[in-house]
This record gives sequence, C-alpha cells and structure tokens, in this order.
Amino acid sequence: MEVENSKRKDLDLKHLGFVRIAAIQVLVCVSNLYDYAKRNSGPLRSAVGTVEGTVNAVVGPVYEKFKGVPDHLLVFLDHKVILHALIVGFLFDFLDFDLWVFFSSLLIFEVFSIFSLLY
Repeated sequence: MEVENSKRKDLDLKHLGFVRIAAIQVLVCVSNLYDYAKRNSGPLRSAVGTVEGTVNAVVGPVYEKFKGVPDHLLVFLDHKVILHALIVGFLFDFLDFDLWVFFSSLLIFEVFSIFSLLY
C-alpha cells in the first residue's frame, strides 16, 4: 500500500495537471466519434472490423511498451516548470533579458532532446 502511494505521489503534477485532464477529454471525444462512425459505417462495417483488428495487433505491443512514457514525461516537464520558474525569476531580477532568452532556449532544447531519446 505504501509503495502504491509513493508511485502515485511520483506522478502527481503541480503545474501541468490540466494537460493530463485535457488529454483524457480529447481521448474520450475521439473515442466517441470513432464509435459513432463505426456504428454508422453501413456496408463497410466488416472492412472497418478487419482494419481495427489489424491495427490492434500492430499497435497493442507498442502501446504496452510506451504506455508509461507520457506520464513520466509530464512529471519531468512539471519539475522543469518549477526549475524554470525559479531560473526566470532570478534572471529577470538580476540579469539581462538576452540571458533569459538563452536559458529558455537551452531548456527547450533539453526537453526536445530528452523527448527524442524516448521515441
């Protein structure tokens, strides 16, 4: 029980929780739209079922491999938001705007490089 609570705390988002909520809402909308299209496909229903089975067979193992990556990426970015907020506050208080732009571009580069390593 304690291990489960520590895992849940590890995935809590302080600043980017809205991203997870928005992703869930988009997933529900797309799922409802797909279900509606599937029910009203008419004579193409058997072809849709065949394609759906093939896609599930191909995408299923890939999904199982990478299903935790979005949560871990969001947690990583959430921690970076805190760090970036501290850096930005320091830079605006004590340093020049050009250095702020430089450090912001470094943060963006770091996030994209880590994202490219995951995929």
